[in-house]
Amino acid sequence: MTSLLNRIGINGYRVLRTEACLPLKIHVEPEAQAISCPCCGGVRLHSKGRYRRQARHLSRFGEPTRLVIHTRRLRCLGCRITFVPPLPGIRAGRHSSEPFREDAYRAHHNGICVSTLARILHIGSATIERIYHQFTERKAKERTSLRVPMVLGIDEHTLHKGMRFATTFVDLKNHRVFDVVPGRSPRELAPFVSLLQGREQVRVVCIDLSSPYRHLIRTWFPNARIVADRFHVVRIVIHHFLTLCRQIAPEIKNHRGCLAVLRKNPAKLSDAQKRRLRDLFESYPVFKPLYEQMHRLRDLLNQKHKRKRECRPLARQLLDFIDRLAASGFEPLVTLANTLRSWAEPIACMWRFTKNNGITEGFHRKMKLIQRRAYGFRNFRNYQIRVLAACG
Repeated sequence: MTSLLNRIGINGYRVLRTEACLPLKIHVEPEAQAISCPCCGGVRLHSKGRYRRQARHLSRFGEPTRLVIHTRRLRCLGCRITFVPPLPGIRAGRHSSEPFREDAYRAHHNGICVSTLARILHIGSATIERIYHQFTERKAKERTSLRVPMVLGIDEHTLHKGMRFATTFVDLKNHRVFDVVPGRSPRELAPFVSLLQGREQVRVVCIDLSSPYRHLIRTWFPNARIVADRFHVVRIVIHHFLTLCRQIAPEIKNHRGCLAVLRKNPAKLSDAQKRRLRDLFESYPVFKPLYEQMHRLRDLLNQKHKRKRECRPLARQLLDFIDRLAASGFEPLVTLANTLRSWAEPIACMWRFTKNNGITEGFHRKMKLIQRRAYGFRNFRNYQIRVLAACG
């Protein structure tokens, strides 16, 4: 017997022999170990005879394999129950070994659909789904912790059309999903957040410009500093300036080329885009001061890695911008000024803290792929388990 066949991938067995048939059968027996009664813990046991148990195992040479386990039935002389000693790598009530089940889980997790995998392994589709659910739930439990991380990212996403929002809590320091909770309002999230341990130790929470999340943080994370997500702040600035440009010149409303050159960073414009921008300023001279103001404000918001004393002049510049926008008399700029004034402190924190919700948005992209591969989820718990197993 070769050493290759002696290695079955599970410790605690001694190989007896193999049968060259289909499926390949490997006869093994458990190595000697101390056995006690699972009911009373007694060690006074009586053998009731030999017992064979078969379990599906990893394929060998492309052919299915079965383990034939030679063991004994035992009776406890204390409580009189009959039992079979626990077998390494095979759980009670299972007809396959744990390495086989984990291999099936990994194959499905890596993208092989249920029907194809069931045909390859010669088992039912329901068995594949059951194995995948058991392993994802087990992996989710491995990282389950009610102690909230110190640096937290919060953002919402949708599961599918017509369904409610779900909120993602991300550990930005360790780059992993902490949890996914249905809903996005403070009332919906309060039962979950109230059970978290260590809420007082949270130092930084990164969010977009969402008032419900700001209220949630102020209520349940008293020592946390709210940091606005830079991408969303810059996007809302550009949105309001371009809204004003569309009101001034309605004919550029659907002209993507003109809107693109106004939106793009001046340092990244190509020669053709620079010419288009000059032509646009010649046709609409009022656009030039708006364009310059928009990008000056954008450059101010993109400041990073600043110390406390360096943030003070930046804060004065931001307040000056807000005052000028409020005094402009244009409705989009007045609305922008009110938004910036309301979020002035979280926006100022962007200059000090480097964390943002880019990590959270990346996880949302991965969650969308999980949803599409599963063709949607009707049960939110199943979706939550898969996200935690893949991203936790």
